[in-house]
Amino acid sequence: GDDNNAATINNDNLMWAGEGSTLIKRDDSGCCRGFAFLTFYSVDGAMIVIDRINNDVSASESGDDRTSLRAELSNPKGGGTNKKKSNKKNNEDNIPDLRLRRQRKLPVRKHPVVTSSDGKRTNLGNKTK
Repeated sequence: GDDNNAATINNDNLMWAGEGSTLIKRDDSGCCRGFAFLTFYSVDGAMIVIDRINNDVSASESGDDRTSLRAELSNPKGGGTNKKKSNKKNNEDNIPDLRLRRQRKLPVRKHPVVTSSDGKRTNLGNKTK
């Protein structure tokens, strides 16, 4: 019963996102590195394809490891937008955390400056003490 239903499911139910959504990992010479990423519109559609690939008896019966395929759901790393959203504790707390910034030291003067007896700069040129 269930095997027959899985075999008759059409491509509309799989909901593959299309050729532009497929990422094939290649080496420097342009050959496939042995894995690719396919995007689906639904987890259900992806699970159907994963089950079909992993349960394909013809590839495992051939004994040739080069033709055997294995499929699994990937663990997405998350893009920059998800990272920004996860850093916000709540909507009211949009103040940046200043503790993450490095405290900068005052610049060091390369040339001596003339100072008066009260410690203020006189802007008169070289140090004359």
